[in-house]
Amino acid sequence: MLMALVAGCRQEAPELAARWHSVGADGLRSQASVPALRSMLAHRNAPVLAERLRTNATRAALEWLAAGSPAAAATVAQAQPLVADLLDHESAGEVWRRADGAREVFVAVRITAERAPLWNDRFPVLVKPAAPGLGAAWVSAEKGWLFAVIPSDSPRAKAFRSRVLGTPSNASRLLDLETSPGAFPGLRAVAAATNGSVVWSGTLSQPGLPELKLDPWRYPTNTIYDPLVSLTAVRGVSPRILSILGLDRHFQGQEIGQMYQWAQQESPFQTYAVVHVSQPAKVLESVNAELAGLYSTNTEPGKLDGLVMYDPAKQILGLSSAPGPLPMLTGTENRGPGFVGFSMFRRQRSVEPVPGELLQQLEQPGLVFYDWEITSENFNHWWANLQVRDISMGWRPAPGEGPASQWLTDSLAKVDNTVTQVRQTGPGTFAWSRKAPAGLTAFEWVLLGRWLDPALPRTPRAQRTVRSGSPAPVPMGLPEAPPAKAASKPAPAPQPKP
Repeated sequence: MLMALVAGCRQEAPELAARWHSVGADGLRSQASVPALRSMLAHRNAPVLAERLRTNATRAALEWLAAGSPAAAATVAQAQPLVADLLDHESAGEVWRRADGAREVFVAVRITAERAPLWNDRFPVLVKPAAPGLGAAWVSAEKGWLFAVIPSDSPRAKAFRSRVLGTPSNASRLLDLETSPGAFPGLRAVAAATNGSVVWSGTLSQPGLPELKLDPWRYPTNTIYDPLVSLTAVRGVSPRILSILGLDRHFQGQEIGQMYQWAQQESPFQTYAVVHVSQPAKVLESVNAELAGLYSTNTEPGKLDGLVMYDPAKQILGLSSAPGPLPMLTGTENRGPGFVGFSMFRRQRSVEPVPGELLQQLEQPGLVFYDWEITSENFNHWWANLQVRDISMGWRPAPGEGPASQWLTDSLAKVDNTVTQVRQTGPGTFAWSRKAPAGLTAFEWVLLGRWLDPALPRTPRAQRTVRSGSPAPVPMGLPEAPPAKAASKPAPAPQPKP
């Protein structure tokens, strides 16, 4: 009974939420072996984008510490100089979650002791809301490091200080990152500068995820052809993984076999995808129902402008809402098992097969994810395709002439092959690796650029014209007939000049 009482009163041990060690922007500038990163930091737009990054990163960090609560503008301004220190210089940190929801926060940054008064003034105030009921914060300079921790009496704070002071400096080790599993899988990642590229290695873990079934690859060789800009192949996609990624609503628990996404060289809109699914008709019906609630052919107020074209017999669903591309989903005509295909533009036929050495990469044991791209060209695809998405959703697209777009266009112009691989090592555990001249993939750079140069909502129109009655169904592949023109008044006869 005494043992049960003690066990029931014992507080659950805190859980590590995140841990990192970064060389910062100073360390990245010193990487002679990774010229792509150095050119990005030396670009003429880098200063203005660095200022935006500090503001956005500060807000994101504060909201993460506060479990999603919005950060006030005054609080962001107060915290921004501290986040700037962390981004610019070598830094390390740990965040621990306690059972009561409080966060223990330990930070170290390699700066001079002259910055200590500012940290001592602001750090306790900023972090205290995330650590209610914990002890006092503590700021101290030691051996070239500035430490800021809360609570100061935590045994984990002492272990953190010892780890930082005992880790030898390694300029080529750009980043060590660890996050615990939660809404997304737990991540461990190490990035190192090697022979002109950033080489990543690490693990992914999702407790409770069963071992994935890895059927032989069945890539659609009749639709993928050379020259390619990118090729992504995924297998073992279970309903649980779709749920983790937030992509399960249209698949309704169906088992997904394999997924392929690729881009051709001809145009930025030559982007395609194929998803193996047991009931493609249900997927198209679900997507059609969602689109019908968003778009309206008679420009009803409160709806997005666009024409949804759905042919359930031929299993074709298209959306005409932006100039040029026509996003389209297709399934098997017999509504039987098969696939759902996605395209932004009509596919071209070619006799040029995919290089055999590229497809051979899929035969590695345990491979669940493979992604290859020519980053300089795939960047143009992703930027243009997401601009189409912005227009379709009634937003002003992320500006092509904005500082972030110009920065990425110039910096990635000569960046070539980036390869990312993920291999299953056991139930819920995966090993991943990447070799990238600029560290990230084109899609990841585009997401960063859009975060710094965001798309904006359009100004609502003061009045929309609503046609009476329901629009007549439009045959698939045929444009809507234009409305009959009203009889116009004859133009007045020209008057003689005086």
